[in-house]
Amino acid sequence: MAEKGKLSDNEILSHYVKMGEAVSEMFKPHLEVIIHDLRYPEHSIIAIFNNHITGRTIGSGTSDIGYKKIKGKIPDKVINYKNESPDGKPLKSSTLTIRNSQNKIIGSLGLNYDISVFNQFSEILSLFTQTDDSPSIKDKEAFFYGSTKEEIQIAINHFRVSHGLTHKVFSRKDKANVIAFLVKGGYLNKRGAVAIIGEALSVTRPTVYKYIKKFQEDN
Repeated sequence: MAEKGKLSDNEILSHYVKMGEAVSEMFKPHLEVIIHDLRYPEHSIIAIFNNHITGRTIGSGTSDIGYKKIKGKIPDKVINYKNESPDGKPLKSSTLTIRNSQNKIIGSLGLNYDISVFNQFSEILSLFTQTDDSPSIKDKEAFFYGSTKEEIQIAINHFRVSHGLTHKVFSRKDKANVIAFLVKGGYLNKRGAVAIIGEALSVTRPTVYKYIKKFQEDN
C-alpha cells in the first residue's frame, strides 16, 4: 500500500501506460511503445502500442535489457541505441527505467522506432543526387556562356546584394567599388566589357577607364 500522498506502484505504471499510448498515436505506425512491469519479468509487458514492429504482446516477458535493468547493469536512461526487430528491420531504440517513490525499480518504458522507411528514402535520394565525373567536362558549366552582358549584370547584382545596396542608387564611390570588384573578378578581360559596364552603371567609357586606372594604381 502506498504512503499517504504518494502514488502506488500500479498508479505510477498506469501513468506511463497513458503517456505511452499518446506518444505511440503521435508517431504511428513507425514507433512501438512498450511498458514493462519489471516486478514480474517473465510476463512483464502490461501495455504495448504499434506492436507490429516487434510482434510482442501483452503478457510477453521482458528482453535481456529488462533483466540487466533489474540487476542495475545499465543506466536508467539509454537513448537512441542501434537495434533490430525480429524480422530484421533496423530500429532506433530508447529505454527508460521506472522507479517508485522508494526509488525501487518497478518497470521500464521502451521505444522502438522503425527507421527502415527512412533508409529506403535515403537510397532513393542517393539515386537522384549521385553524380559522375566526366573526363570531357572538368570545370563547372558556364550557364551564360557567350553572354558577357548577362555575366556582368549578374556580378553587379551580386555586389549590390552582398553590400546591402538593394534599395540605393549607386553613388560615385559605389560605382568605383563595383568596377574594382569586376576588375578583380576578371570581367574586364571579356569582349566589350567596358561598354557594357558603362551602360550598366550609367557612366561613360572614359569614366570606366578612369576608375580602372585608379584601382590599378592603388593596387
